[in-house]
Parts: sequence; C-alpha cells; structure tokens
Amino acid sequence: MSERDFRDKTAIAGIGYSRSLEQPGAFSKNSGVDVLTLAVRAAREACADAGIDPKEIDGAVMYEIGSDSIAVRAVVSALGCVRNSYVSSLVGGGPLASLAVVQAAQAVHHGICSYVLVYRAMNGRSEVRMGQWGSGWGSGWGSGWGNQGDQRVTAVPRIGGDGQFTRVYGLAGAPSESAFEARRYMELHGVTSADFAEWAVGARANAVANPRAVMRKPITVEDHQASPLITEPYHLLDCCLETDVACALIVTTAERARDLRKHPVLVSAGSGGHRSADEIVDTGMRTLGPRLLSAAGVERGDVDLFEAYDNFTDMPMRMLEDMGWCARGEAKDFAGEGRTRLDGELPMNTHGGLMNEGYCHGFNNVLEAVQQLRWEAEDLCPEWTAGKHTYDRAICRQVPEPEVALNASVGGLSGLVMRRA
Repeated sequence: MSERDFRDKTAIAGIGYSRSLEQPGAFSKNSGVDVLTLAVRAAREACADAGIDPKEIDGAVMYEIGSDSIAVRAVVSALGCVRNSYVSSLVGGGPLASLAVVQAAQAVHHGICSYVLVYRAMNGRSEVRMGQWGSGWGSGWGSGWGNQGDQRVTAVPRIGGDGQFTRVYGLAGAPSESAFEARRYMELHGVTSADFAEWAVGARANAVANPRAVMRKPITVEDHQASPLITEPYHLLDCCLETDVACALIVTTAERARDLRKHPVLVSAGSGGHRSADEIVDTGMRTLGPRLLSAAGVERGDVDLFEAYDNFTDMPMRMLEDMGWCARGEAKDFAGEGRTRLDGELPMNTHGGLMNEGYCHGFNNVLEAVQQLRWEAEDLCPEWTAGKHTYDRAICRQVPEPEVALNASVGGLSGLVMRRA
C-alpha cells in the first residue's frame, strides 16, 4: 500500500472526554473513579458524537506506560461490543499519541474493521504519576511493604532496563531527563528561561477560553520566573500537568463517516518510529515532518494549525524549528511576534496544550485538532456546538476556518496530518 493510497481514505468520526457531573471540564486532579470508568465515559461520548451505538465498535486500540491504563478487553466488554476483529495495546506513552490513530486507520482501510475505538485513559494525578519514577515513586509500580525484624518497612522497587543506570543518579522523572535537552538547546542557541516564559504565557492565553482546561488564569513572564524551580532549567510553569482523564475517538472509512452525525476529519497521513538525531536537541520532526507533508499531499504553508506535544516549553519550540517554520533558536522570536497565537500565522496548541488543559499523554492534542477542523472548538461562545464563533478572544479560541492540521507526539516520534473533509 502506497502512502497515496492511504491518503484521506479514513476519517475521525467522533471524539469524547471522560466528563462527569463533578468535573464537567473532563480534566481533573482527582477523578474519584477508576480508569475503566474514565475510558468508558470517553468512549460513550465519542460514539454519541459520531452518532453510532457503542455495540457497533468492532476494533480498539489503546496505549499506556507502566500499566497505568485499562485493558482493551475490559473496555469493549463494558461497552457491550460483541464483535472484536482487531485489538491492540501499545506500550510506550507519549510517542504513541499519533501512531495509535494511524494503527486504527490502517485496520479500517484494510477492511478488518468498520469502527475502531482509540483511547488513552489514566488517573495521572491521583494514581500513577509520570513525575514519580524511581525509588520513592508515587505510582506504586513495584513498591510494597515488607518486614525487617520487628519493623514494617517500605520495599524499594527493583528497576530493570536502561533505567537502572540512570535513576540511581537522580534521573527519576521526566523533568530531570528532559532538562538535559533543554539546557543543551539553551547553550547552543542563546535561548533563555525568559524565552521559555514567553512561550508559557502564550500557551496559557489559549487556555483562558477553554472550559476543559485545568489552568485558565492568565500568567505573566514574571509569574513564570517566580514559579519554583523543578529541575534546572525548568520552572514549574515550564512543565505539563498531571491529570486524571480519558480521551477517545472513533475511526471509520471516509465514505461511512460522511453519513454520520459530525463533519468528518480525514486522516491524510501518519507515521512514527525511532528518533535518529545527531544532537539531543533534534526532534523526529526533522525527518518525519517532510515525509508526513509529502504523504498528505500538502505543503508546509498549507498547515493551518500545529498541535505539538508540550511536556515542557522547549519541546514544541524545537519541533516548530525542525519543521522549518523558523531556524534553530528562532522559535522564541516566532512566538514572541504572536505568530503562534490563535490569530497568528501558525496557531499552536490552541487549547493551551498539556501544560494548561491537562495531560492525557498527548492524545488530547489529537482531539483538539479534530474540534478545530470541524470549526467546533469547545470554548465560551454561546453557540460553539453549532460551529458559530464570535472570535472575541476573551471567550473564543476557534481558529478561523482551518482546513489542515499537523499533530506531533513527544519528541516528534510520531505524527499525523488531518484534513477537514
């Protein structure tokens, strides 16, 4: 199958979040329910959004890391699905946010399935916390209680894999590991913490009108600089959130999607793999980006919005540069000139990103692109569900009539080009 054969043959027909009466915005610090409940809520909303019965689902793809999610078999069983032609459980976290959709689209394109559910579900704040790796984990991975003489003591987890060579030296979480790349980026290209602050301020501005966002209060550069230092050079406001949430979507054929409830968003191209880089500051978008655009049949100038994984402020900045919108070290100026804002040349992270809306391991970035391409960005406009927007940036975050969106997972390790049908 050539990339051209795959282009625009499948579509995202429905999206959903794990909403509840207690947390109508979907993202929370304590969901109060198990991950299965979160996944089922999101899946049901995605089915309702598409206008299909959950029992019509005949395939499912999920991704997780460290057993922080819920198995496909449990979710499809809870949904009452009776036909399961394709199931996949991917392990690897953030790099898979785009690739999970591609895998579902391939199953549909080859006729294995009619409707594939893709979901990411996690109690990422109240249970398994990505920022708590190594001994002293808050997640409980491998931890437990043991007896030593007359005392009951906490057992130190045994760590295997490459982590055994790094976590004993304090690299026990994403901030400490990613900080090496950030510091190298700063030293090579004259980027400063104040430049990171400008990016954080812009991202927060996009979240102000997002009712799903955990963080909606505007911030200043001074707020950023005064926030606690987490691990040099990252301040608190350089970092993404830890949240409890599930996001889900439904993939089907483009032809079938045209008869469903919502305007289809076509899957034009997608791929993923290992990052090959000469420098640790390089992201996978240096090589993957041009191929994605070629496979989708679009030019860089055709992209109307870029939803880039923002676990830390420097990550979307480096991916912006690696895609060629500006030279290395110039993202700070590109953003500083307002070119990544909602009315700018290339709106980025239009929902506020993982740093403000919440952290669903990047999958919420995919759903945000879908909403924007439908011209139905969930905001404070009274008739946003009908696609009617005021473009008053105090209440509206819809980009004016976008047609093409690019999504990039962490490190640019997978990507997805989507197009309004």
